[in-house]
Amino acid sequence: MRCWAGIDIRKTGSGNVGAFNSYDVTQSKHVGIVVGLLDGIKGFAVAFTAGQIIGGSFWIQSAALCGALIGHNYPVWLRFQGGRGLAPAAGGMCAIGISYTIIWCGTWFIAFKSIKDILKANIVAVILTPLVLLIIPSTWIEAVMVSHGSATEYRIFSFIMSGIHILSHWQPFKELIQHKYSVT
Repeated sequence: MRCWAGIDIRKTGSGNVGAFNSYDVTQSKHVGIVVGLLDGIKGFAVAFTAGQIIGGSFWIQSAALCGALIGHNYPVWLRFQGGRGLAPAAGGMCAIGISYTIIWCGTWFIAFKSIKDILKANIVAVILTPLVLLIIPSTWIEAVMVSHGSATEYRIFSFIMSGIHILSHWQPFKELIQHKYSVT
């Protein structure tokens, strides 16, 4: 951000280097979109490359995406203060299967329209997405699978993904639980 806006987003706003803080600090939708797209491409590139080079196993791609998310959320060179991992996860899921992303986006939109807070909507969507994936028919999940995995494997991975996202949203999640950050 220092190149585009002359602002170090690591020291401004939430200190998060992801798309939302980039937008929030610079007040530029273009900056936020570019950061989000680059993060999404990063997640896609990792999952796609793992599938192509290592052999396309669902769990290999999933492990590669988890590694990318952990690296994005907790980069050593930024003193473990990275992004929240939503954009790289969405990009990576485009190389694995897009059910998680579709349900997360729909749930997030409904939550955001109801509570008008991005972080709260993130938390609601992250918690509800794997639960929704448990109740929808397996054929729906398999219809949008890119990788070679079963609906059951995908459902298990959705809980892992949500766990990583809850960790990256831990402070707002903790505040929400402690009622410092009311739902309404």
